[in-house]
Amino acid sequence: MNMKNLAYIMFIALVAVFVSSCKEKTRMQQVQEFRNSLSSTDTTQMLKLCNDCMDLLKAQKVESALSMLYEYNDSTKEVQPLTDKTRKQYERRFKVFPVLEYTMDYYSFQLEGVNDVKYRITFALEENPEQNGNAVTAMMFNPVKVDGVWYLTIKNGTEFDRMRN
Repeated sequence: MNMKNLAYIMFIALVAVFVSSCKEKTRMQQVQEFRNSLSSTDTTQMLKLCNDCMDLLKAQKVESALSMLYEYNDSTKEVQPLTDKTRKQYERRFKVFPVLEYTMDYYSFQLEGVNDVKYRITFALEENPEQNGNAVTAMMFNPVKVDGVWYLTIKNGTEFDRMRN
């Protein structure tokens, strides 16, 4: 192969890479498209799902709450019931940090597999009324919409790190 042919092939390859990169949507475009596809019913369904789960946790019906939770694979866009390992981890979490009271901090729609519903959870009440130091933690759901249906997943520390980057 002579230099002229090599230069031509490299030029075509560069043009192909440039054209394909131009066709990819930016994250903001993807977010806006997803948000535009949602209706007020989506918001209602998603928040009801989250609040129902929190109500079950507050009523100490941990098994019922866990039955509402799924794991989401972002690369395949599939939801699966919790694995036994994950179920046991959440079960321990809610025994150590029971939901005594909760308030929603905020919710945000991003993409079909990346959404936020953040709750502030009181898991221990201060016994001395002069102290105002209830023990509080946070929990964030990641409701995902797959094939038009909302599923409830929980964000973990790894997902928080990925969101920041």
